[in-house]
Amino acid sequence: MTTVAETAQTMLLKEAANLHAIQKNAKAMMLKVIDRLEHYPEARARLQAHLGDKDAEMANLERVLESEGKDASGVKDGLMSGMGSMTAMLTAGLDDDIIKTSMLTFGLAQYEIAAYEGMILLAQRAGKADVVPLIEDCLRRENAMAEWLHTHMEPTLERYLELSGRELEAAH
Repeated sequence: MTTVAETAQTMLLKEAANLHAIQKNAKAMMLKVIDRLEHYPEARARLQAHLGDKDAEMANLERVLESEGKDASGVKDGLMSGMGSMTAMLTAGLDDDIIKTSMLTFGLAQYEIAAYEGMILLAQRAGKADVVPLIEDCLRRENAMAEWLHTHMEPTLERYLELSGRELEAAH
């Protein structure tokens, strides 16, 4: 019979591998989007800074996996990275790319927040208190990004409307 701690540990490791792949997805998407943000320098700067967060989150997740002799899934990472690039390419053609990308990024950050909160519980239930600070660091980074996106959604929309009203390329 499997114990709660064993089940929690199995789930923790699966979630760490999944979130590592999701970070690859997000990073690939952000790399494609950043270069398009010519009219939104604040968003460009924040996304560039968040690239560092993504690298730190992936390193933390790798350490969670390594604590049990596991590693990230190259297949999942590759697939998710490709999906991120495809998503960015699909939104590039939208008239309101900046708005859709902002909402998509906010939604992804909220998903990651929920997943990291769940991972903290799983780590505690698995008796892996040593990895909790790593996960909390990831959670802090995503909370900061989600807060920034939420705070800047209205000003971004206002800028989009201003540029559209002057018949300039507002999407990017």
